[in-house]
Amino acid sequence: MGDSKAHSFFLNILKVINRLRHRNLDISTNDVTVNWDHIPPKPQVGDTLTITGNTTPDSKVKVKVSFEKKVPVIDGKYEYNMDNVEIPDGPNSFTIKARKAKNLSFSVKMFVTFTRTFEANSDEAVFSEENVPSGKYDISIHGLANDEEKEINIYLEAVEIIDSDQEGRFTYNYNTSALPAGDFTVLVGDSSKTISLSQII
Repeated sequence: MGDSKAHSFFLNILKVINRLRHRNLDISTNDVTVNWDHIPPKPQVGDTLTITGNTTPDSKVKVKVSFEKKVPVIDGKYEYNMDNVEIPDGPNSFTIKARKAKNLSFSVKMFVTFTRTFEANSDEAVFSEENVPSGKYDISIHGLANDEEKEINIYLEAVEIIDSDQEGRFTYNYNTSALPAGDFTVLVGDSSKTISLSQII
């Protein structure tokens, strides 16, 4: 068995364990009506964004964080790195899209480093994964751009499921260290907000 197959097998084992631990939860939980706010109101890169709100008591609430990043193309290739990406415990899913690209390679360092490559369909390459084990990861998104492209757009989306208590209250903490400065979108239940993240001066 080659290294890439061994690494993929290792990851699949961890994903199965994670899925079994959370087998009664569904990442596709229907959106519920929520009211929420966040602190700090004007976060900087590296801040922990604390989201508090209320909804139906004892319900499952979907939290989705997404953003887009323009990445320069050098010699026909692109690369975007994210270090110390924190994955909390619980059901989750990730989607990454590279637009104006021939393909998308996704490399992640856990105990070992593994890479998967996806070919583009209609100028967009997509990587999606569920039940990623909790931990901190160094991630590299890279590949080949379409001919003559000077930059490509990378779209990243992370989804988690959290619980509200018996009174419908919930709290969620999100570490912004891995996000670039700029706008990102947070969807909590059925309520979406655009939050501006500034660079630390």
